[in-house]
Amino acid sequence: MPENLNPEQKKAVETTDGPLLVLSGAGTGKTRVLVTRVAYILSNQLAAPWQILALTFTNKAANEMKNRINNMLAGENDFYARDLWCGTFHSICLRILRANVMHTELKPDFIIFGEDDQRTVLKNVFAAMGANSKEFDAADWVEKISNIKDRGRTENLDVGARTKQILDDYNAELRRQGAVDFGDIILLVLELFEKNPEVREKYARQFKYIMVDEFQDTNAAQMQFLKLLTRGAEMPNICCVGDDDQSIYSWRGAEIRNILEFEKTFPGAKIIRLETNYRSTGNILGAANSLIRHNDGRLGKDLKPVDEKNFGEPVYVLTVPSNSDEVKLISDTILRYANGRYSDFAVLIRTGSLSRGFEEIFAEYHIPYRLIGTTKFYDRMEIRDVIAYIRLLVHPADDVSFARVLMRPRRGFGPSAITKMRAAGNNLMTGLQNAGFGGKQGQVAKEFLSLFDFDWQSMSPKDAVTKLLNESGYMKYWTESKDSDATERLSNIRELITNVITNYNTLPEFLEHAALMTTDENDSEIANDESAVNVMTIHAAKGLEFDTVFLPAWEDGIFPNDKSIKEGGMEEERRLAYVAITRARRRVIITNTMSRFLFGSRQFYPPARFITEMDARFLDFGGRAQRYNPEPRAYVPRPKPARTTMVGKLVNHNEMGRGVVIEENENILTVAFNKTGIKKVARDFIEIIG
Repeated sequence: MPENLNPEQKKAVETTDGPLLVLSGAGTGKTRVLVTRVAYILSNQLAAPWQILALTFTNKAANEMKNRINNMLAGENDFYARDLWCGTFHSICLRILRANVMHTELKPDFIIFGEDDQRTVLKNVFAAMGANSKEFDAADWVEKISNIKDRGRTENLDVGARTKQILDDYNAELRRQGAVDFGDIILLVLELFEKNPEVREKYARQFKYIMVDEFQDTNAAQMQFLKLLTRGAEMPNICCVGDDDQSIYSWRGAEIRNILEFEKTFPGAKIIRLETNYRSTGNILGAANSLIRHNDGRLGKDLKPVDEKNFGEPVYVLTVPSNSDEVKLISDTILRYANGRYSDFAVLIRTGSLSRGFEEIFAEYHIPYRLIGTTKFYDRMEIRDVIAYIRLLVHPADDVSFARVLMRPRRGFGPSAITKMRAAGNNLMTGLQNAGFGGKQGQVAKEFLSLFDFDWQSMSPKDAVTKLLNESGYMKYWTESKDSDATERLSNIRELITNVITNYNTLPEFLEHAALMTTDENDSEIANDESAVNVMTIHAAKGLEFDTVFLPAWEDGIFPNDKSIKEGGMEEERRLAYVAITRARRRVIITNTMSRFLFGSRQFYPPARFITEMDARFLDFGGRAQRYNPEPRAYVPRPKPARTTMVGKLVNHNEMGRGVVIEENENILTVAFNKTGIKKVARDFIEIIG
């Protein structure tokens, strides 16, 4: 069975005694190792299927593992993969909780509340407390409570008196309704094991072998679960497979220290490194290795290609004048080389707001694409809201837009008021005029009608929309919102106004464009097209691979983002960059711009520091779209032409003006510009004037 494995993989499969950490780099075949290891244990009769606990992070991964084990053991009828305890942490803990519910305070038929149910419960809790709904946002508190529960059982829950009160009242209301939330599932099993040692011991005896996939993504509660199952065992047979260099989910509770401190948690543990990469070329791996070495918090490993003679193409680093040039360059490159195989290409972005430019240009160029890991720009709630405001301004009889606008922000008109409006006119706008509301509703109705009573046709589209959104209170609604994503929603609205609506002469022209961008036919065509360019966040790309990967907006302030730079989150940002690069099989193209138009003004971001952290031997700074080679080629270091230093030269740049070169690094110059300060720019875009 282990015959077709490389030496490191084989060692990981056959090391079955004691704690084992398998450091599995990107593309090194970790799933194959896990599946073969389970099959090896079963075929050598080291354990029965029900004595193996295999923990994954998705049901899809669990089902894939069972199917592959079944196929590997075909004909060995004594073993059945369905008898394996294989599933996610939550599905396994739910199974344990259901089987031992008599030891808990839960009802036997307890239900699990999702996020919508949680928000409803929290709203009731806040109402009972007499709390201000603007100050206490239910969606924010769902996330906050989830983060607290992901910490597991702690002796001192240091969350503050008000938070503890809300948490206690919320949990009490869940129990009153016979419910648990997602975060409770693991937490209640921890409590079950602590209060009922015989239950914990039963499962500890049952599971002779424990295996964990994607170990770097475990949170504190999940780690406590593993510790309880192995408590008392001198050398527990626990095998955790993961990659500390791909730990990118701290924002949802993942604790990288779980993998970094594995040897401390399980004394005597062995570590096996899987470093042979079956995905990428030598230059791609060389660039990724040289980048991640700048992190201190790692156990250390170096990926190497299975074919060490195949360097492939260098990693291209392209600097272009602006973000519009960036999306056009990427689009032109895809059109030139796709040959109908669009799914070979991926555009990986740091944040979802960067997708808008690609959506528009791909639609214009008729490039099929699918958006993964982020909502399409024109499908986002706030963008649909703004479009509804504009549609109602241009088409007052649009009842669909009227109903949407009336509720954002809420204006105190419920279902009975809507019914009254419908009876008073041919459309809701006319009905609001004729319904004769009195008191506070009458005043609100008058103010609402006046919002749309101005000569928008004599104004620029940008000014008309800005006036409408400001006077309606919609911008204030998001500015004062406590939602965790309110800032991003405001950014998206400004992006729409300053970078899209300004491109149209009239609002009806923009509405036609927006309708085409949101048409159902367009969405279904893309969704059903198996050959489409993949546009996604880097987080969503983890575990995937593509022939060619484009990495746009590699600029300090965007990637790495400002928050990480200021708050010490650079190591995770660097791991995210490492994940992005290692998604590529044959080709990586990193782009950055000399200026980027954001929020109505031109911004100047320096190239991402990650670029200079990578070993230049694996990079090509001089590439252009026309140099893109569809066939891999070995990387040969180019001789450096003798040239005089640029330091001290007076230079001119078309957009940033005059400046003095203060540092040079190959093709990248650091220039002190008179107007824009110190910037890094490509030599090709500089003119020497003195």
